[in-house]
Amino acid sequence: MTLTLFGCFFVFLLLGLPVAFSTGLAALVVVLNYPIVQERLLITKTFGGMDSFTLMAIPFFVLAGEVMSRSGLTKRIVDLAIALVGHFRAGLAYVTVIANVMMAGVSGSASADAAATGSILIPAMKEQGYKPEFAALMVAFSAMMAPLIPPSIFLIIYGSMAGVSIGRLFMAGIIPGLLVGLSLLILAFIVTRFASFKVDTVTFSGQRLKESFLKAGFALVMPFVIIGGIRFGIFTPTEAGIVAVVYALFYGFVIERSLNLKNLRELTMSAALSSANIMMIVGFSAVFGTILALGRFEQQITSVLFAITTEPLLVVTILIVVLTLIGGLMDEVSTAVLFVPTLAAIGAQMGFDPVQFGVVMVLAIMMGAVMPPVGTLLFIGVSIARIPLSRILVLVWIFLIPLLLVNLLIAFVPFFTTYLPSFM
Repeated sequence: MTLTLFGCFFVFLLLGLPVAFSTGLAALVVVLNYPIVQERLLITKTFGGMDSFTLMAIPFFVLAGEVMSRSGLTKRIVDLAIALVGHFRAGLAYVTVIANVMMAGVSGSASADAAATGSILIPAMKEQGYKPEFAALMVAFSAMMAPLIPPSIFLIIYGSMAGVSIGRLFMAGIIPGLLVGLSLLILAFIVTRFASFKVDTVTFSGQRLKESFLKAGFALVMPFVIIGGIRFGIFTPTEAGIVAVVYALFYGFVIERSLNLKNLRELTMSAALSSANIMMIVGFSAVFGTILALGRFEQQITSVLFAITTEPLLVVTILIVVLTLIGGLMDEVSTAVLFVPTLAAIGAQMGFDPVQFGVVMVLAIMMGAVMPPVGTLLFIGVSIARIPLSRILVLVWIFLIPLLLVNLLIAFVPFFTTYLPSFM
């Protein structure tokens, strides 16, 4: 039954069907051919998977990110990052990382951050003598901080699927997200020492930094409002999504004054379509997951892993590598909703803190977003840089090294993921 399910799923993917429909149709094939799976599961589990108060946060955070981006926020954040580190040698590489750290606290979406910052920074980096391959990879890998630094749509999905507190996951993702940024800054420093990059001509100006901070500061307060509200029990993560939308609308209509009712209609439709795509995948994947449970998929995976090794840290290392490879074959949301219940059960069986294990698995899945052949973030980067994907395939592995090291660090040292949640 499990082989039939995955076989049909990948066949439908190869035929060009969207992931949501591939998942649903694969489940339908199993339902029609295996009496053990009751037909009503296809309806009840699909709607049951989407009928979640927690998942209601997704459309709100998506809309908040759309509104903030349309308000000109990305340009202001990039200007602030340039004022901070743009005067260093090859400073635009550092600007890319810093800008994505700040954007991560606003949008919650890696793809949105890659497109927003990449459209500004990749052309600027090419003009200053950076190789297009390097520029595209810096943007793609820097955007991976969005699923870790709250508000994170990906952590919401993981928490709802695994039954883990989203508030604690939000707090747990902050330090690992910053560690990813630090590792990319170190990598950029090393690479630019041995490459022929032009020295940036931007000079440091305290006045410019002050002005840039005042212009971008109001928007950058939003992550602190959300985290503070959740931390002190003022509102739930779902209610935080509504607060984020109200805050974003206030910023766009009153502070920035760049929005109107026509823009709002377009943004609402765009956010609705993006959210509907995610919710369809989640709904059909609930059926997928139920079939996997009936087929004892979790026990099969556990037995295979423990046949290799019973050392928990080695098992986690294997899972990180496997998830990264799987993420290179399908998009990250699908990978998460298909495998999270099984992964969470394995983590609990090995005695890992569910919050720590969740952050490790989320980063592992996101590493697949920069892995060919699917690599959604890679395609965003190369399309903006206007280069073929083949030109960056070798460099991808160099950029993956620091991310792998960071993930192993947070897997082996619980402090990085459990310290901040301990204050909740």
